[in-house]
Amino acid sequence: MEHELIDYYDENGNHKGVIDKAIAHKEGLWHKSVHAWIINSKNQILLQKRCALKTFYPNFWDCSFAGHVGAGENNKESALREGEEEIGISFSPDDLEYAFTNKEILKWNDKDSREFVYVYIIKKDIAVSDIKYQKEEVEEARYFELEELFNGKIENLFPHQDEYDQLKEILGYTSDNESQI
Repeated sequence: MEHELIDYYDENGNHKGVIDKAIAHKEGLWHKSVHAWIINSKNQILLQKRCALKTFYPNFWDCSFAGHVGAGENNKESALREGEEEIGISFSPDDLEYAFTNKEILKWNDKDSREFVYVYIIKKDIAVSDIKYQKEEVEEARYFELEELFNGKIENLFPHQDEYDQLKEILGYTSDNESQI
């Protein structure tokens, strides 16, 4: 198994050192990740289905692409790298609109993930047929209506509930299907 070095932090975001990602997850150490949400001109959101071989929430629908911030890497660099790796799409730094940072704690089997998640929105028309899946990460991708995402209509949706609530607000989504992007 390949080792991935990441920076880790205390719960207040103070840098503590560098550690292997697997150890950070095993010991529940705070670290950084990025989530990117692609929204097309039809006001649909691109989700990816995580690969069945993933050890953390396999076969769950998740954000357009995501990943850990590597040791010494900045958040935007990480997001750009993950877009290329996971879905084979190159974005410019100007494509990434910083939305918010979320503190997220999730557990799955023996993993205890504590992350400062830097969330980006990308408003761009990306054809699903142009996506090149990183087979170790992504099973498939497709667009969903915002209503499906925000109203619990997607089976096996990754449990980013706080993030969904904040996205709803930022995107101006209301239950009567009005959203202003």
